[in-house]
Amino acid sequence: MDKDLALFAVDQASKLGADYADARLEDHYNELIIVANGKVQRGVINRKSGIGIRTLVDGAWGFQSTTDLTKKGIRQAVEIAYKVAKASSKHVQTPVKLAPANSYKTSYKTKVKTDLENLAFEDKLKQIVSWEKTLHTSKKIVRGLTEYTGIKIDKVFASSEGANINFSNSLVWISLKADSTQGDLTQSYEKTIGHSGGYEIFHRNNMEEIASEVGRKAESLLSAKAAKMERDAKIILDNDYIALLVHEIIGHPSEADRVLGREAAWAGTTWWAGKIGEKIGSDYLTAYDDPTIPGTLGYYLYDDEGVKARRKVLVEKGVLIGHMHSRETAAIFGVEPNAGMRAITFEYIPLIRMSNTFFKEGDWKKEEMIEETKHGYLVSCMKHPSIDDKRYNWTISAQEAYEIKNGELTTHLRDVALTSTAPKFFKSVDAVSEKVEILPLPGCGKGDPMQALYVGNGGPFIRGTATILGVK
Repeated sequence: MDKDLALFAVDQASKLGADYADARLEDHYNELIIVANGKVQRGVINRKSGIGIRTLVDGAWGFQSTTDLTKKGIRQAVEIAYKVAKASSKHVQTPVKLAPANSYKTSYKTKVKTDLENLAFEDKLKQIVSWEKTLHTSKKIVRGLTEYTGIKIDKVFASSEGANINFSNSLVWISLKADSTQGDLTQSYEKTIGHSGGYEIFHRNNMEEIASEVGRKAESLLSAKAAKMERDAKIILDNDYIALLVHEIIGHPSEADRVLGREAAWAGTTWWAGKIGEKIGSDYLTAYDDPTIPGTLGYYLYDDEGVKARRKVLVEKGVLIGHMHSRETAAIFGVEPNAGMRAITFEYIPLIRMSNTFFKEGDWKKEEMIEETKHGYLVSCMKHPSIDDKRYNWTISAQEAYEIKNGELTTHLRDVALTSTAPKFFKSVDAVSEKVEILPLPGCGKGDPMQALYVGNGGPFIRGTATILGVK
């Protein structure tokens, strides 16, 4: 890949008269293995290279991508992006303005010990087939599923303002799922292992033991009791459940394009639009978005506008502090851009996306939280969300829970779902544990056409109140 082609693209756009231009030149290596019940459903290696070009002309954006990495092909793509922006400018009511940002020239890499391409695909296939087999801990497991993804991306970002940033990224994850059946009852349990890095994550973890645990958990849910409905129950949420909750009711509503209503027709808006500086939760509630954490799926040091990444404070001690921004939305809000723009590949225009969104740690030990709860529930492991367009009303199911009686875990529960409103739950938080865990969450969807991006989410254990949906 000729890295100078990114500079060539922005130079061509400037010559045509673009007020601003940037280009993302990318080389992708993807591998995917899916195994279900001992059979390989898919084994794929995919390579692609291309460039995505944005132009800003008279206050309007134009975008074009191409896999023709000749100067002729790039020149043609630039001309299309310029013409699209020029035509669009006649219909833009409020011209786009970009908040100022420094232009960086740098290069960085994700830390990798075992490169994906240094291991034979056949050997990976054998391992993943073996892990799927291990899910079958008894005849009660009627279906096992392992889905492995490995990605390598070499990216060059260049802009007409002088930015020139090289990023070599590597991401790996696997999802393990077991379905169990007994009579008319079917249950399932799943777990995802992943990070930014190489294949070494599977050497560091005992994958056979993890797969076996997933199978045993699926079995154990068959003998668990169905949760009963209970209003305003005291709940302690583990890191895994918190990962989905913070994703849905902190991460997405913090995207500034949603706050402005620009996602209304596709993904909704947000209930806290216009509430910066207002108290929306208890003093125990602080939340961040931070792409600078190595080893996470949301790791990067510069976004797809070349803005230097940093920790974004979204909520601090219950007060709504800020949002995730592009340079465009930062100019509208009158704040500094904070590196919130990403695209899944060069074919797509960047969007405001979360990176690693999580709740801050507290000073409780999780054991103390349980011991000090006279009656409540420990709710574990995310399952499915149902959230309204404003991210105000939420219902999120869990894979399992345990009833707490007099400070001790007792009855094992299945078919658990919690529901509340965002402000009611936020204000109910009264204890937060010491340790934060950020979990891999691949497949966060946004945009039209859809971009399914990889992010990290999580936090500590958190105690609050919510209604348990279950049998009456």
